[in-house]
Amino acid sequence: MPENSVEVQVMQAVGGGIAGAATRTITQPLDVLKIRFQMQVEPVTNHKGSKYRGVIHAFKSVYAEEGMRGMFRGHNSGQVLSISYALVQFWSYEQLRSMAHQFEYWRERPFLMFFICGGIAGCLGAVAAQPFDVVRTQMVAADPSSRRSQMNTFTGLRKVYKMEGWMGLSRGLPFTLVQVFPLVGANFLFYKYLNAAVLMAKPPDQRQEIHGAFLFLNGALSGVLAKMIVYPADLLKKRIQLMAFKQERKTFGRNPECPTILGCISTTFREEGLGGFYKGMLPTLLKAGLMSAVYFSIYDMFKRHYIAPMKEAEKNRQKLVKH
Repeated sequence: MPENSVEVQVMQAVGGGIAGAATRTITQPLDVLKIRFQMQVEPVTNHKGSKYRGVIHAFKSVYAEEGMRGMFRGHNSGQVLSISYALVQFWSYEQLRSMAHQFEYWRERPFLMFFICGGIAGCLGAVAAQPFDVVRTQMVAADPSSRRSQMNTFTGLRKVYKMEGWMGLSRGLPFTLVQVFPLVGANFLFYKYLNAAVLMAKPPDQRQEIHGAFLFLNGALSGVLAKMIVYPADLLKKRIQLMAFKQERKTFGRNPECPTILGCISTTFREEGLGGFYKGMLPTLLKAGLMSAVYFSIYDMFKRHYIAPMKEAEKNRQKLVKH
């Protein structure tokens, strides 16, 4: 019999969806800045031709030109993306970890298990959420006055599919998977390692639970460390996704030329140097830390208060049936 019943699996998916929705709401403004920075060819400094010249300047500019709506541009599509991604990721991670735990090889290598199961779960979530990521990226990066920036999620899906077919909706997916597997795998690995370190620092009779504040802090640290590893792949993915509508980004300065992966790498390095691959990294790390902190702590608290009691009740019922 599988370790997780259908009822438990549904709750794992619900917990993931709740964690994804809460995380998106909190981190959306930082995501807007990240995408704007990534799409800017000019330096993100006090450069004369730069649209945005740092995090504070970008916040002020977006708010002055577009209001609070600009800070949350693409939020609805972002919510659909986050919920679908987190739902699939946490659900699949729990099933993969449960299956892996049945084999002695993985039980003896728990941190490798966390990395592999987390990486695969992240890829499955990314495949499910990819069409929404394409639409959200186009909405956030388009000129505020363009029709594309005003469209809703499902209008955007229809428009991209009509213009580019499935190729358009999956644009950047190979880069996404290359980025997501090590990112999410490392995120789970660091998070579980830090949690284990916290438990080992406590007296033996107090190692059952970790305080919510430590879950939040460990989530933040793991998110920052994991994101630093794979950030250049995220930047290249975003630039490739935006190649199809350069004409709707005229007010943002020059557009990056990224027809192919190798072409994007070559152009970015030639025109912007090594630093070009790390544009928007500061808001990204702020977002990654906050996102991972909320993401893991909410899911683990949900798991502690709802899923764990449900699993315990199921075990007790099974014992009664046997007797």
